[in-house]
Amino acid sequence: CSRLHRFASHSATNGGHLMAHFVISYDLHKQRTYQPVWDRLEEWGAVRLLESLWVVTLNNTATQVRDALKDVIDSDDSIAVVELQRGSGWAALRSNKGGTDWLRANILA
Repeated sequence: CSRLHRFASHSATNGGHLMAHFVISYDLHKQRTYQPVWDRLEEWGAVRLLESLWVVTLNNTATQVRDALKDVIDSDDSIAVVELQRGSGWAALRSNKGGTDWLRANILA
């Protein structure tokens, strides 16, 4: 399913699934058609941290997030989805302010 659920609170549940924080990165190779990827990520409420690195909170697993992105990339493109935990260490330099604000609000307690 290309649509994933997004919730506003870390304690929210949906069908017994707790929401999770993710970092999503992609490498688009030959055709580099970015707009469909950006549209999907923005639809989910994702925030750009770096050029091809986004952060988002969803009520899904990393595998489900990856699979939902498959239909907006080409067969030679790459995706990585990593779950972040509240309190995980992070550091950024010259990253997008919206992304670091998201990290402060959702990861660094």
